[in-house]
Amino acid sequence: MTEFIAKRYRVSEQAVAGFVSTAYRAGDQYAVDPLLILAVMAVESRYNPVAESQVGAKGLMQVMPKFHLDKLSDHGGEHAVLEPEVNIVVGARILREYMRRFGDTEAALQRYAGAYDEPTAQYAAKVFAERARLEGLRQKAKKQSV
Repeated sequence: MTEFIAKRYRVSEQAVAGFVSTAYRAGDQYAVDPLLILAVMAVESRYNPVAESQVGAKGLMQVMPKFHLDKLSDHGGEHAVLEPEVNIVVGARILREYMRRFGDTEAALQRYAGAYDEPTAQYAAKVFAERARLEGLRQKAKKQSV
């Protein structure tokens, strides 16, 4: 999976290995599917840890510091948002919060993207498609290791 992500998104394998490892740890910590976390990273930033949107979203998971200062304060404040591990952990925590609030992964993803009132749920569909790709790679790797 790491090699696929690195090639597809033109990111070093070493960096991707760290992102994948952190996604699995954050997934365990917040009971969020790590492949969903990785898929959000792909859609949000194409695995660019210093990505910044015009509206102020930052990092791999495109966390909006102005809305999530409470979560960032646990990690040293707003300046830590561009640290990959912090960004992934905070992004996973946000996803978990939205999943609990809305009780539905699609609605949580739409809220995460700020597109909760978009009727076709295009953002969630993109994330689910990327997650399915990653799941296929995981299954293929399992078969090869047997």
